[in-house]
Amino acid sequence: MSKAPSQPQPCVYDLFIAVTAIVSLSLLGWRVFLDPATEIVQLIDYFDFGVCAIFFYDFLRNLKRAPSKLKYMTTWGIFDLLSSIPVFQPFRWTRLTRAARIFRAIKSVRAIVNNSSSAYRESLVVSSFLVAELVIIGSCIGVLHFESMSPDSNLNNAGDVLWWAVVTMATVGYGDFYPVTIGGRFFAVVLMMIGIGLFAMLAGVFADILRSSAKELASNPPD
Repeated sequence: MSKAPSQPQPCVYDLFIAVTAIVSLSLLGWRVFLDPATEIVQLIDYFDFGVCAIFFYDFLRNLKRAPSKLKYMTTWGIFDLLSSIPVFQPFRWTRLTRAARIFRAIKSVRAIVNNSSSAYRESLVVSSFLVAELVIIGSCIGVLHFESMSPDSNLNNAGDVLWWAVVTMATVGYGDFYPVTIGGRFFAVVLMMIGIGLFAMLAGVFADILRSSAKELASNPPD
């Protein structure tokens, strides 16, 4: 009796794309209820532009790897392409973009449930990426909220907060921007811990992948 072929497990890249699609849909849903003139909306738009760049790269990657490019474009390809369109000015295809993000999020949830429920390493990667993305975005929004209420703050706009977050996560610490409020400093500490933990988690995952590959190569040496 022949054994049914096992479903291929997703790689770290696929899990990252899946989690990003879910987080992106959540941000767009929250953006609807905010005043478009606020700096928080501007910060969300910056995040969305970065997400769209990732989605467009993923679309090109899937198109190149698809056995049938026509079949891909007539199925998930069109949704992958539409989801890479930003929702802010001057791009005004908001409804199509949001619909495409919904379909992409549904596909991501299905892929995560089908492939990660029985795989510890993949489940750990999904959970870590989800927590990290939510904390990074939440910390940036929290810092912008608290710092914008202080007259002594130098973090008053979305661009400066985004730059500060990248520098803080990378543990570079230029010192050109820094929070002065208690709330802002609290989120800064959280962001530092997440940045260090995320790099450590990725290093552990890559080390486990290399160890598994070396073990498989030792068990099945090439001819």
